[in-house]
Amino acid sequence: MSKRKRYRPKQVNPNVLALASIGQSKLTPEDQEERIAPARLGLEQITKEQASQADWQAIFDVINMLDRFVRMPTVMRHGKDYLNTMQGVVVKILDRQKATGTKTLYPGELNDLKGLIDLWAELLSTVTHREYSLAEERAHARLVSVLRSRKPVPGVRVCEA
Repeated sequence: MSKRKRYRPKQVNPNVLALASIGQSKLTPEDQEERIAPARLGLEQITKEQASQADWQAIFDVINMLDRFVRMPTVMRHGKDYLNTMQGVVVKILDRQKATGTKTLYPGELNDLKGLIDLWAELLSTVTHREYSLAEERAHARLVSVLRSRKPVPGVRVCEA
């Protein structure tokens, strides 16, 4: 049996109160714009029929983050049906692009995507730094687990733009 080690207290972070207060504060307008800008740019490129994979990735990121926020009842309630509908819209757009080669959106699809970005902007004005970072970590972990999975995950479809 090994000898017990002597107790050494851990260092205390002197900025713990500042870190806690930052986590409880809402995203600043600059933070919100930084997170909204890629999705808005992506939507703009999609409407011009010049969307790249990065533009579609911004839309997917919004959907993945909203999926995590839906699972946080303090942030967003009753959004699962809307989110499933939006995922269906995006899948339908990408399937049509693959099948026909056309990048044109129907007016209803364009309105749906605009509504998605508007919801994202509205939601970001209500979340705290802590809620956002927690949702971001969970979305990343979910994405990694789905991509590493060898078997199809129920209710998940991996799309490529």
